[in-house]
Amino acid sequence: MSDAGEREALDPRTFLEHATILQFAHPDGPLPDGGRPYPDAEHVAGLPRTDEPYAARKRKLVDVVTSVYEAEPSAGRACGLLSDALTSMRVEPRFVGPLAEAVASVDPAWRRRVGRELAYRSRERGKVTVGLALLSGVAGPRDAAPVRLLGLLSRHFGETAIRVLRQIPGAARDLVWLAERSDPWRHAQAVEALCSLAEPVTFGWLLREGVRPGEPSVTNARTIAETVGLADVVGDDEIGEDVVEQAGQLLVATTLRGAGNAELRRYNDAPTALARFARAAGRMSATFDRYAMIVSLLADLHVGQAATLKWPGDELGWVRATLERLLDQPAWAGVLDLAGRSTDPAIYQRARWASLVRTTCGQVPLPELSMDDEHSRLAIRVSVPDPALGGAVETSVFVDGRPVVAEVFAAGPAEEPEYLLGPDHRLHAEVEPHEVRLAEADCTEGCCGALYVTIERRDGEVIWRDWRNPDRSSLDLPTVRFDVGQYDAEIARAENDHSWEWPDRSVARLLRARLREHPDLLGRWDCHLGWVAARPDDQGRVHVSYFYPNQPAGVEGLWLQFVAVIDLPAGDPEIVADEIVRRITDADPRRQQWLTGGSAEAARQFGFDWPVRH
Repeated sequence: MSDAGEREALDPRTFLEHATILQFAHPDGPLPDGGRPYPDAEHVAGLPRTDEPYAARKRKLVDVVTSVYEAEPSAGRACGLLSDALTSMRVEPRFVGPLAEAVASVDPAWRRRVGRELAYRSRERGKVTVGLALLSGVAGPRDAAPVRLLGLLSRHFGETAIRVLRQIPGAARDLVWLAERSDPWRHAQAVEALCSLAEPVTFGWLLREGVRPGEPSVTNARTIAETVGLADVVGDDEIGEDVVEQAGQLLVATTLRGAGNAELRRYNDAPTALARFARAAGRMSATFDRYAMIVSLLADLHVGQAATLKWPGDELGWVRATLERLLDQPAWAGVLDLAGRSTDPAIYQRARWASLVRTTCGQVPLPELSMDDEHSRLAIRVSVPDPALGGAVETSVFVDGRPVVAEVFAAGPAEEPEYLLGPDHRLHAEVEPHEVRLAEADCTEGCCGALYVTIERRDGEVIWRDWRNPDRSSLDLPTVRFDVGQYDAEIARAENDHSWEWPDRSVARLLRARLREHPDLLGRWDCHLGWVAARPDDQGRVHVSYFYPNQPAGVEGLWLQFVAVIDLPAGDPEIVADEIVRRITDADPRRQQWLTGGSAEAARQFGFDWPVRH
């Protein structure tokens, strides 16, 4: 047998066979690189490319499929005609929705027969895609197994397979099977589908596995809580400690400001679920992960969305106090002490975070009356998320003890302290009014808005007025007046308070200051500082961004962005910052491994290789 013949005999003949073989080799998934390389890699590379817009390409595919149906209603003969027509076409996964909608009125039997033939027997991804689109809404129980196998090829068929499975009666367990073996994005899509089905048989899995910390599925947290009836689950007198922990983790996920539609304030049963969790939390034996979970909830109960809920009576204070007392018990205090002595840097830093958050929560001002009949009181605290969960470090602003940003803006976190409390002194009040952005949507301001306020100093007081959100014309907040002495003192205290920082963040602050104060350090290489960051979920590193030769904002011409990712040595932050400055600037910082942005043309012009995007 020739080499080519041997390869053909060994290689899978269809995509379904390809998925089956890979699943046998990787039974718990997800498949490496989403199942690539695909069997048709050479075929796809040879397909003609076109400059036609998306709408035209989508329309062409719909026309091909519908014209074959109209010309040949016999499914057996239509399979061959449609297969031949698709051989020379590039079919993208995003065509599935429009195609499924376009063929919704087509004979279901025709769609099932042709869809199965294309999806299960094709060696070309475009034909498999069209086959799955035809099966959408008409597939039966016998299709669940092959469709879920194709869904393992997540880079091309994952989302489409989930679309088909969610419409097959009794396929909820197949969605669970696929979710368990999927990459983070497809896992989140499968969880969303399971929530829409609301099959009680999946509720236990949704509570245990529906949210993966730090992954896209966090956006489903509120929907999961509503689907499984979390408030009733955690209120069960027979609840076990593992279920209490799962409920707590789900509640934490709903508090994350980056959780999009998981936003806690939209969960109607949130006060009930939180109160019942507080009652049940004592059932759990003490572990450090559980300690950190409760600390995250306490932080939100003091400075986040939970603090803004409509609590009956003094129940908010009771929930806070109950959880605080639990963490003060010897067994729970012991796990924190043990974590604080850990030689594992991640555990040690997380323990330090937990201690700092508990201290900060104790300093948060309670709702209180104004100083007098005219003036409100300002208080500022920095909120740091659990390093194991990631998220933004926020500047929490309190007016008369109320977390004003959390109350009126749910699309994203408050601005970071480096932005509001840094060297630009954005919260300083001057005679000349200026507008300050207090929060921005996770996506972008242009997409889902931001929260702005105008600040001015007038006649011995500081005035916050003209609140606005570009995404909401209905925002109507009252003008707030502060005593100038109290306001200035609180701003000065907040700007000089770095007790919330962990060592990486301190190094980042010092790096930013040195590179701003001495622009010639990067300037000798014609580079210009962008941003410097140390992230809670990326312990032991700082990221330094800079541009060459121009910054992109308001500049015409070519430019490149570099991001130096620096592993930090142990030591005093001042000494470490000086060492990092030397490491970046003593030699040319325009290094290939740090090139992250700009354009391929700029890279070519300046003698760099444009990074390959995977």
